[in-house]
Amino acid sequence: MATEEDWELVRRLVAALPEGTWTSYGDLAELIGTGPRQVGAYMRDGDVPGAYRVLTARGTVSEGFRWSDGRPGDEVPDLLREDGVKVDARGVADRDQRMYVYDLHLLSMELDD
Repeated sequence: MATEEDWELVRRLVAALPEGTWTSYGDLAELIGTGPRQVGAYMRDGDVPGAYRVLTARGTVSEGFRWSDGRPGDEVPDLLREDGVKVDARGVADRDQRMYVYDLHLLSMELDD
């Protein structure tokens, strides 16, 4: 079960994602030992800065994505593009720009320094 410290790490990591990158619910979940749905709920309810940069494993906006005020995430692909993420016409983010669990682990070590 994820602890408050784990969720704080998720918050810090998402806020620190380098420009032009994205990650998935599953990668964050694997890092802290929980499930992707729990990460999605945290993104929704935790008012996490940069939460729109957390996508499905396919690189798409989750069907259940909502801003903390309840609005749907229709503009997420455009926001990702503004951040330097390549998003195709179908709304799929470039896999080469994904930060996988190993990358997140390295980023977390940088944050601790």
